[in-house]
Amino acid sequence: MDNNSFNIKKTPITVVLVAINIIVFIVMEIFGNTEDGGYMLMHGAMNPYMVLHFHQWYRLLTSTFMHFGIEHLMNNMLLLFLLGQIFEEAVGTTRFFAIYLGSGIAGSFLSFLYQSLMGLNDIVAGASGAIFGIVGGMIIVIIVNKGKYKGISSKRMFLMAILTLYFGFTTAGTDNVGHVGGIIAGIIFTFILYGIPTIIKNSHIDLNDENLYTIDNKQDKEGQ
Repeated sequence: MDNNSFNIKKTPITVVLVAINIIVFIVMEIFGNTEDGGYMLMHGAMNPYMVLHFHQWYRLLTSTFMHFGIEHLMNNMLLLFLLGQIFEEAVGTTRFFAIYLGSGIAGSFLSFLYQSLMGLNDIVAGASGAIFGIVGGMIIVIIVNKGKYKGISSKRMFLMAILTLYFGFTTAGTDNVGHVGGIIAGIIFTFILYGIPTIIKNSHIDLNDENLYTIDNKQDKEGQ
């Protein structure tokens, strides 16, 4: 089997997250219209007023599993499925889950903070912040793996991140602050949870290595 091919059994969280997002969307579509801001607000979308005045902080999380219409959902799920599998296999299931949720919440929180400071009161939903966390995380994975992972180079990943951010900023109705918050959080969380341990592991010298012992032993004899 090709080492670069996807193995769903190795990336269960990616599949589960995609499934949850789709199921949530289907259920919400059955009982209402996901393109209706009021309907989305009633069912957990992020909104600064609701968070501040009613202390509904859970919206920072629930909003990351909600989407405005089928196009919004499919665009996000395609990215999550393709990038999520690579990222989950790289960092491991537990780390992936923590980085995904952490980035999603961080993106929602930065969006909430920005709107509060700017006097805005938009209704926000979508997995974009968490997905941008994966994009940021992949940058760290590639850097730690000496500029390339699963055929993806650091230049290609940086270009993808820049283009994705650009399309976000030029598309009306996109929560760009949440995207920025997600990618920054993804970079930070991945560096802490994956980057530092991997760097330490790669720099570790095995004192039991036979070749190392042979070289040292030879040097000792030559020095006598």
